[in-house]
Amino acid sequence: MLTVSPSSATGAPLPSSAAPPAVGSVRNLNLALGFSTALVVGVLAWVMFVTPADTNLGIVQKIFYFHVGTAFGMLLCLVGASACAAIDLMSPSEPIDAAGRALTEVGLVCALAVLTSGPLWARKSWGTWWTWEPRLTLTLLVSLVALAVMILRDIAGDSAQGRKIANSLAVLAAPMAYLIHIAVQKWGGTHPQVLQGGGISSSDMRIAFWGSVAAVLAMCFSLAALRYRTLRSEGQIQLLRLELSARELRRNRKEAA
Repeated sequence: MLTVSPSSATGAPLPSSAAPPAVGSVRNLNLALGFSTALVVGVLAWVMFVTPADTNLGIVQKIFYFHVGTAFGMLLCLVGASACAAIDLMSPSEPIDAAGRALTEVGLVCALAVLTSGPLWARKSWGTWWTWEPRLTLTLLVSLVALAVMILRDIAGDSAQGRKIANSLAVLAAPMAYLIHIAVQKWGGTHPQVLQGGGISSSDMRIAFWGSVAAVLAMCFSLAALRYRTLRSEGQIQLLRLELSARELRRNRKEAA
């Protein structure tokens, strides 16, 4: 936080909570975003030019690396958003609320990436774009829950009741994410279990896989941090506007008296 507080139009200092964040933190966010972007590009190059193609599926199998990475990102982000929602329901906190909203949005982006890349892989593997098997159906369902939470928050605006309703719905993301994880073991289905089944056969494939997971998670962290900062800045701007409006109203009353 900056050591010098800004001043309002009346010359009085504004609340320190509404002061703009330090420049250094912006630089750190830019560095994190740049690093994660470079990591994603580097892993993509490794997957395309170094990792061997699968003997059965050919080059289409390379979708797998980022498909699984974005699935990890989706699950972690939505579980984190669920935890933030539960905490905010018990003890409302603007930073926790902003973190939950940021994680929900990034989790939804990852979910859309999963639901886009999955059918491309499935078409080659199973001969169909989509099957209503447990893991796929639950992934679609948790994506719709995340979308519903975002729509509710947008409609509710500053309403405390709307915020509680959206957070109550967001809490469901954690158990649903767990069900996605165990769906194949508990209820079967055609979705492959590559890790448990030993589908990563070569060292180049293992490097590509874990590199993809690390790159996607780094990008998720960077995007969530950037979105969190944006939401917090929007809240600070709103506080500034309310404070300025209140002071202007008090000044007008004094002049009228």
